[in-house]
Amino acid sequence: MKRAVFYARVSTESQKDEGTIESQIAALRKQVIEAGNVLVKEYADNGYSGAKMDRPALEQLRKDLKTELFDVVYFHNTDRIARDVTYQNLIITEILKYKKQVVINGKDYVHNPENKFELTVLGAVSELERAKMLERSQRGKQHRLRQGFLLSYGYNVYGYTYVPRSDNAPAELAIKENEAKIVRYIFETYASRKSSWTKIVRSLENMGAVTKTGKKHWPVHTVKQILKNSTYSGIRYFNTCRHVKTESHPLRKIKYGKKVFRDRSEWIAVKVPAIVSQKMFDEVQERIATEKQKYRKPREVKLLSNLVRCGECGRFCVAYHRYMRHYYKYKGVTVKVSGNVYYKSAYKCNRRYMDRVHIKSLDIKRCTNPEVSTRVLEPIVWQLIETTMLQPARLKKCLTSAEARIRSTQLQMEKELKALEEREQHLKTERRMVLDRYATGNLNKDKYVEQSLWFDNEANKLKLERTELIKRIPILHSKDVIDVSLRIFCETTRVRFEKCTNFEIRRQFLLDFIEEVVYVPEKITVKGFMPVQLPTYATDQTGETNRIEFRIEGNKSE
Repeated sequence: MKRAVFYARVSTESQKDEGTIESQIAALRKQVIEAGNVLVKEYADNGYSGAKMDRPALEQLRKDLKTELFDVVYFHNTDRIARDVTYQNLIITEILKYKKQVVINGKDYVHNPENKFELTVLGAVSELERAKMLERSQRGKQHRLRQGFLLSYGYNVYGYTYVPRSDNAPAELAIKENEAKIVRYIFETYASRKSSWTKIVRSLENMGAVTKTGKKHWPVHTVKQILKNSTYSGIRYFNTCRHVKTESHPLRKIKYGKKVFRDRSEWIAVKVPAIVSQKMFDEVQERIATEKQKYRKPREVKLLSNLVRCGECGRFCVAYHRYMRHYYKYKGVTVKVSGNVYYKSAYKCNRRYMDRVHIKSLDIKRCTNPEVSTRVLEPIVWQLIETTMLQPARLKKCLTSAEARIRSTQLQMEKELKALEEREQHLKTERRMVLDRYATGNLNKDKYVEQSLWFDNEANKLKLERTELIKRIPILHSKDVIDVSLRIFCETTRVRFEKCTNFEIRRQFLLDFIEEVVYVPEKITVKGFMPVQLPTYATDQTGETNRIEFRIEGNKSE
């Protein structure tokens, strides 16, 4: 008799309302009883998609894997685990890693090539089924939109209230008059060419107007979205864009989702109540296009662009450059010095810059971290790299995770050894129980021999695991791995550092080894990483490239 748990899942709200998860639970309970096991816990995600991993019951199951709560996990089918083949393999591999038995649709899953192939095929079928479901759903939605029926995409449009469809009437957008007044004010003010984005934001905050979520804080991009939204002129467009993954910053290989607009012929227009006239909407779009065509200073990449982070609020700092004039005060009056112009380039906190848009009486937490000149910050960072990152002895003192990583691995191994001992003790107890049953005549000879062979096989497996685990421990106490990695890293970076003769090479050097530069007044912290050749079992659970982080701290006055 084994301690068993099961996992059940349904994805849509309709399945949740219909109670289809109850049929899964009933079938899984029956499987556990028929196998002669005892059910100790049930895990169920009601109304969660199988395309995602962040499901409450699944996360709890994965946490409980590390305990001795159960011995076997039951699943109704492979698509209940996940819709994606990769996710299915990941979850099952994780379960097997902690020596738990897996039963799928009443069949014991053994980790062998045949079962792995079968799981991959079933997962591929689940993916195809999901893709077809999404395609049919999307096609049905587009068909309803072309017929002029409104869908719930317009629920969060400022100025409107979404009224769901009923048996007697289709869904619609109803004008919310208190918000519609704000929308008209924004359009009229901007169309008059008397106010900019910033002035409109400040005037809204002075008026006490609130956003859709009830906040008095109006971001500039919210005002821009309102002025560009054609819904207010009486036409709501759907199927306008698609989302793609792209490298928003090619140098650092950072990938984010990006909206790509479709051809206008693919857009689907649905009529809605208008808040502003088409003429006013066209005037606003004309001014936006005119302002966009005006001269703007081209972006100039600085040495530490996209690397400097504010040490007070945590936001990234933006680099700017402009020509400035000298001013002086004479009898309380600020006077501009004629012809005295100088060039200024600095890094400033993005949050502090954006907070200046809002009125001073607004109750928001503002960042007070001052900007720092590029002529001050860049030489200090470069000097810290030269004096510390290229010196093995100094860099070793700045390592933040080497000792912690080794200690964490040691603790993990100690837990694994303790678990092995508990399993061995449990195996001995079960063997004695079988022997007692055989001695009292409650177990025949053939069954006793069969179970004895199984116990011998399990004992040999535990012995091999213990041997392999003990072999690993001495390597962890060796400092040679980190010392050698330090020496190789410093030698390699020194060669590259000496070749940094122009801006592009120096910039790429920083992007390759530095993650961020944290700045607060009088203190600068350079965070980076060093690749290290650790044993396979000493890597982190995420399977990322082996590396150790470092923190180099310095003062602005140095």
